[in-house]
Amino acid sequence: MKHLLWLILLPATALTAPIKGFNKTYQDWDLICDNTGTCHMAGYQADEDFDRAVSLLFTRAAGENTPIRAKLALWPYNNENDKELQLSDTSEIILNGQSLGTVQNMADAANLDVQQTAALLAALKSHADIQIVSGEFKGKLSDKGATAAMLKMDEFQQRLNTPSALIRQGQEKHAVLAPQAVPQINAIRVNPQKTTTLEPGNKQFNAILALLRQSNGINENAEDYCYVLHDKERENLQITLYPLTQGKVLAETLCWLGAYQSGNYYAVMDEKLSKVEQVLANQYEYADYDEKTHSFLVSGSFKGRGIGDCWGGQEAVWNGKIFIRTKEWTTGSCKGFTGGAWQLPIFESNIKVK
Repeated sequence: MKHLLWLILLPATALTAPIKGFNKTYQDWDLICDNTGTCHMAGYQADEDFDRAVSLLFTRAAGENTPIRAKLALWPYNNENDKELQLSDTSEIILNGQSLGTVQNMADAANLDVQQTAALLAALKSHADIQIVSGEFKGKLSDKGATAAMLKMDEFQQRLNTPSALIRQGQEKHAVLAPQAVPQINAIRVNPQKTTTLEPGNKQFNAILALLRQSNGINENAEDYCYVLHDKERENLQITLYPLTQGKVLAETLCWLGAYQSGNYYAVMDEKLSKVEQVLANQYEYADYDEKTHSFLVSGSFKGRGIGDCWGGQEAVWNGKIFIRTKEWTTGSCKGFTGGAWQLPIFESNIKVK
């Protein structure tokens, strides 16, 4: 009875599971929403206009009547003709044949004012011919997929049929998604220690390799299957051991190998190296002691294709028992921007080292 009363008295937020961020693409528009409830909607040029890369980013936090901010980014390098285009100090935005004025070109992106932002959002709900002109650059922003992305953002932020919805507006008074606090991840202090690298033929290497292969499984169709780890013909495979805390050790070896990048297989093992207790397969590539925070991190940053115009990555920190995800991000679609047009969070947190 006391337990039931305690549950009744808890605030609703305490009974609600943390929201999950996501990344979805709707034709030429991306929608990336993170675990705080903030959404980023990024549009680009159509694929046939690849040599004139342009991107418009709308950002809206969770909460009733939160404003929408907009930024514009250009890529002045003509990928097709291998030529850098000269930009002027400003970029002019032309919507359906009418000028919306200019924005000041910045090193990374230009901020739009409230009127420009509102006009573009209104036009993108139906048909929008959006031209961006700056010096030698003349690009066109695609409107394909924008409406679907807006609708999904409204749905995620629980705005459907309310006055603050972008697409399906109404007069309902139900609560919208409230801004979520950035979670705190408690990490444990890990002092740098000497690592050990094991080579093939070593008795300890063979024993650990067998455990790593067993922990990865034998299903070659599994998403986290590490084909390099299971390749018995590979002679240059190594295993690196990182001492952690509480008698735990992190084992690192190659998981997969591509034309321009690779991913590692990580496994937390007991002090005797006789048992695998946690696995981190294929989404990380780097592990090290962080001298600034005195923590131990594993991280991964991977590009979607060879020219490197789209990236994604994540990080995890050692909390004394397991590795906990602390960050996940994406740069959006592969649309010609070297390094990606934006870096947008899917999951973010604050790390506190004890």
